[in-house]
This record gives sequence, C-alpha cells and structure tokens, in this order.
Amino acid sequence: MSAKKQTIADLLFVVQIIGAVLFCGAQFLRSLVDVRGVSIVQFGLVATYLIFHLALGIGAHRARPSRLTRQAIATYCTWFLLMIAIIGAVLANGSYRWSVQDTTTLLIALVLTLLIIVVGHWYNFTIANPVTKALLAITYKSVPQVLLAWKILAEGGSGIPALTVLVGHLTILIRLGQIYMMVREAGWDPNRKWLGISETANGITWVIATIAWLL
Repeated sequence: MSAKKQTIADLLFVVQIIGAVLFCGAQFLRSLVDVRGVSIVQFGLVATYLIFHLALGIGAHRARPSRLTRQAIATYCTWFLLMIAIIGAVLANGSYRWSVQDTTTLLIALVLTLLIIVVGHWYNFTIANPVTKALLAITYKSVPQVLLAWKILAEGGSGIPALTVLVGHLTILIRLGQIYMMVREAGWDPNRKWLGISETANGITWVIATIAWLL
C-alpha cells in the first residue's frame, strides 16, 4: 500500500475510534436519564455482533496480515467495550422496563441463530466459516435494528440522542471504507467479502431505525 493510501487508512481509523467514543458516550449519558426507545436486548445483541465481526477481522488478518486488519480488530474491540458500558448504563436506570419488543427481538434472534446453525450443519459450514459468522452478525445487529424501529415508534425515541444517530451513520460509512481498502489491498477473500456484506446490512437497517426516530 502506498504511503498516501496508508495515511488515508490511518485517518479513517482515528476518526472511527473518535466516532465510537462519541456514539457510545452520548448514548451512555442519555441512558442514565432516559431509556425510551432503547432496547437492552438490542444492545446485548450488538455486543454479540461485534464479537462475530471481530472474528471475521481476525480471520482476515490470519489470511493476510496487515496494518489495516489490525486496525479493524482494534475498531471492533473498542466498540465492544463501549457497548458493554452502555448496557451497564441502561441497567443502572431504574425506569427501564422489559417490553414486548424486547421479547420479540430476543425470540427472533434465537430462531434465526438456530436456523443458521441447522442450515450451516446441512452444508458443512462450521461456526468458523465466514458465511456463518456474517449471517450471525446480521442476525444480532441488522435484524434487531429493524425491530428497534418498531420500539421507537411505540415508545418514542427520546432515549436515543441525535448525536448517536448521526455518528452511527458516519461510523458505518467509515467501516465500509476501511473494508474497501482491505479488499483493495488483499482482494476478496471470504472474510473480507462477508465482512462487507454484514456491514452493508448494518448500514441499511440503521437507516430504517433512523427513519422511525425522525417520525
């Protein structure tokens, strides 16, 4: 990779980390005082999603190690730790109440997980397969974001700050940019391919949640 491209990649990485802190910091502070439209199940599933994306990043690094793959791994580690902090903030807020949306989100995630495992077994896809990891990541991030839109419409979205919504879109675009640069550097190995597919699904469903938040 040329020095110019590496500089761009480093800049994207720094902005991504700053974005993660802004996104999660704003949500953390808001969750301490307002949890309307917030789903602890969704946050828990997001943390699980980050684990699978971290696994895809590690797989890409093992396939062809580079500075970019190390940055991707650091990115998902940072997001995971910050998401755990948000979950703690929601739990600390005594006004949070389990809802039908939480139950539905959890049940759908469990059903899809079981379906992915069964179908994966049929096609000899283990949990280590990039396809399996990506589909599980979509199950734990993209699908819950669609259901989050339902909860926002039912309760209102005051528990989700505007900064979180806006930065969410920005960081998704940056991660897609990072994945694009990883692909330009090393080609479409399965981990990079499915990392891109999963992140694209994340972006589309965050748009759906945003539309509900704006209504």
